[in-house]
Amino acid sequence: MSAASLREELTRESPRGFRIAFPPGWRHYPVDDRGRAALLRDIAERAKLVGRPDVDAALRRKAREQFDGLRQSRGVAMYVPGAEATAASGMPMSVVASRWLAPAGTPLEADVRARAGAEVVRIDMPHGTVLRWVVDRDGASTREGVLTRTVSYVHPEPGDDARRGILLTAGILHLGTDETDRMADALVELADAIVETFRWS
Repeated sequence: MSAASLREELTRESPRGFRIAFPPGWRHYPVDDRGRAALLRDIAERAKLVGRPDVDAALRRKAREQFDGLRQSRGVAMYVPGAEATAASGMPMSVVASRWLAPAGTPLEADVRARAGAEVVRIDMPHGTVLRWVVDRDGASTREGVLTRTVSYVHPEPGDDARRGILLTAGILHLGTDETDRMADALVELADAIVETFRWS
């Protein structure tokens, strides 16, 4: 790829806009220093409601990693339930949106399947195709005994460029007990419901 074509690739405004609906009480954070500080402050407030400082520490670390990763990549937005929404579920969850760009000459779906690290399910909906996969990880959270379940969804961008899309990633922290596993399953269903509201604008 020439320097000119690389510059064009990096500076092109893409993908186009989208809309997505969240339950009452969810907050949106811009991907900048102010958004990062506001996110960590809100996480600390929510952790006090459940009385779990270990969950607070794990969630803040995961949030910092996610947020900093968004800033370094093609991050678009981060969505986190506010204190009242967290109190209703008792479980920490977040959703991040970022741009997906497959390498030149590689269709988006093939690239997603190659990079997902898990079985990818193609779901054809009235408003478009969704590529979905689920990953359970111990990760760095094992020090606090908190596990991560990640549900990822890629929406291919309509149009002639089959390499571009939006990646929505729902991250759920849980303790690995039967009770929290059931709650995590319920939050996966919530993530599916949220993503069903996604529309290109």
